[in-house]
Amino acid sequence: MDILIVYVMKNITRIVLRTLISITGLLLIYSGFSLIFSSSMEIKEMMMIAKVKPLIPLPFVFMELAFLYNGILEFLIGLYPFIAEYLKKKNVITIILRLLSIFFAIVMINPMILEIHFIVVGKVNFMALATAPGLFFPGGLFVHVFIEHWFGGILGFSIGVYPKVFSSLSKVVRKLKT
Repeated sequence: MDILIVYVMKNITRIVLRTLISITGLLLIYSGFSLIFSSSMEIKEMMMIAKVKPLIPLPFVFMELAFLYNGILEFLIGLYPFIAEYLKKKNVITIILRLLSIFFAIVMINPMILEIHFIVVGKVNFMALATAPGLFFPGGLFVHVFIEHWFGGILGFSIGVYPKVFSSLSKVVRKLKT
């Protein structure tokens, strides 16, 4: 009986993790398109109001690409964890995909590194709207900062560095098919 409980809990955990990864990917894709369609003046104004200064100044197009690339990759791995199995292979395409994931994850986390002080001190109102990424609801800034930048960035970095971890999510798919 204990073995059955452990088996069920492992599968439930995998399903929950796949769902979280997929939702994070969808949020990143949505915000990526929203950032692309936002005017650059609106984004600059929001960044100046929030006093966001990236550690490494990069053109904003990299942020848009980072949200889209890692969003698509995370969404696909959440739906089809077999992609993580493919990323484990050592060939030119997978190495490029993994390096892009690492680079774009760093781009996503970059503007948040210097903001840690403001977050810890409590100078950020996380119940505010996040208008530039299109999260027009109370708490949108919380979702944008913690789920998209931090969680999405860490997921993207993890996928690039060690995709083998995500390939174990496919075990539940195999067992459901049999």
